[in-house]
Amino acid sequence: MKSNYQRGTIYEASGSFFVRYSANIDGEKKRVSHKLCDRDETHYSTTCAAVLTLCDEHMVTTRKPKPQPTSAPPITDYWEQVYLPTVKQGLKPSTVAGYQQIWEQFLKEHFTGRTFREYEPHHGNKLLNDLVARKYGQRTLAHVRSLASGIFTHAINDGLLTQNPWRNVKTKIKPPKPKDGADYTLTELMDIVNNKLTRIDAQLIVCLAGLMGLRPSEIVALCWEDVNLKAGKLRLHQAYVRGNLGTTKTGVDVQLPMLKMVIGIFKTWHQQCGEPGEGWVFPNTHGDPINIRDYVIEVLRPAVGKKNWKSLYAFRRGAGTILTELTGNPIAAQQALCHLDLSTTMRHYIKTKRSALAEGIQMLDERLALSK
Repeated sequence: MKSNYQRGTIYEASGSFFVRYSANIDGEKKRVSHKLCDRDETHYSTTCAAVLTLCDEHMVTTRKPKPQPTSAPPITDYWEQVYLPTVKQGLKPSTVAGYQQIWEQFLKEHFTGRTFREYEPHHGNKLLNDLVARKYGQRTLAHVRSLASGIFTHAINDGLLTQNPWRNVKTKIKPPKPKDGADYTLTELMDIVNNKLTRIDAQLIVCLAGLMGLRPSEIVALCWEDVNLKAGKLRLHQAYVRGNLGTTKTGVDVQLPMLKMVIGIFKTWHQQCGEPGEGWVFPNTHGDPINIRDYVIEVLRPAVGKKNWKSLYAFRRGAGTILTELTGNPIAAQQALCHLDLSTTMRHYIKTKRSALAEGIQMLDERLALSK
C-alpha cells in the first residue's frame, strides 16, 4: 500500500535527532525541522525503530486529518486484515516475523475486545508498567511501543482516528537498561576452531561469523558462485531467513576480502563437497540451505559445550571488536559488518577494553615526552 504523504528526512545534530520536511507557511512552501528526541540508549540512530516511530508520529500531525468515521473496527481485526498484510508487502520476512512475535507475546491479548476509538493512553501505560514489573527491559518495551504506535499511525492514515494515544504512553518506573551482548575473543574463537570443532563446515561457519563478521542469515545464503577462492574474495549480497531468500539486512552487495585461514578452510570444504561450481555452500539433505537454528542446537552447541557457548551472534560481535583493536579504526569493523551507521557498530558490536583509558594516557605521556 503506497502513500502520497511525505515521511520527512531524519538527521542527527548536537546529540539530538530531528526530522526535516516541507510545510506550507503563510501560503509559501518552506523547509522546516522538528526535534524528535535526544540521543539515548533507546534512541541511538537515525534508523532505529524508536526514532522512526517518533518521526512517523510527528509527520502524522502535519497532515490534514481525514473525516473520522462513525465506527471503527476492533484493533485485532485491523491487525489481521489490514496492517499485517500491508507490512508483509513492504518489509523483510525477518522484520515481519519479529512483528508477529511481539504481537502474539505482548499485544494480542492486550488489544482483544478494544477498538481504536475507545483506546486511551492509560491503557498503554498499564501494559508497559506491567511489562516493567515482569522484568522486561528497555529494548523490549521500545519494540512493543514502536509496533503498537505504528499500528495506530497506520490507522490514522486510513482515517479511522485523528490522534495517536501512544504519543502519551509512558512508564512510571524506568525499565532496566539492556545488557551488553556476549562476544568471543580471538583467543576463545581459535580455541573453539582448533580444539572443539572437528567438522570442517562447522569451523567454516564459526570463522565466517567470528572473523569475517557475517550474519547467520548471510552465511546460510552463500552460494559457491559467490566464493572466489583464487582472488580471495567473497560476494555478500543475499540473506536466507525463515525459508525466504532476499537481500541482506542493509541491502548491500559487496566483495569482501577473505583471510588466508578462511580461504584454507573454504578450500577443504569445497573438496569435501565434490568441488561444485554452483549451489548452496551449506545445503541440507533436501538441497535447501541449512536451518541455522537447528544446526546450532545439533552441531555447534554440543561441540563447543553448554558452558562455553554464547551464541552465533557472539562471534559476529567479537569480529567487530577484534578488527577495531587490531586496526585502531572502528570503520574497518563497520565495513566488515556491513553497517550503514557507524553508531550501530560502536554501540552494539565493539566491546571497549576497560584498560583503554590507562593505555591511552600512557601513550600520550610517551608522545609528550618525545616532543620536549
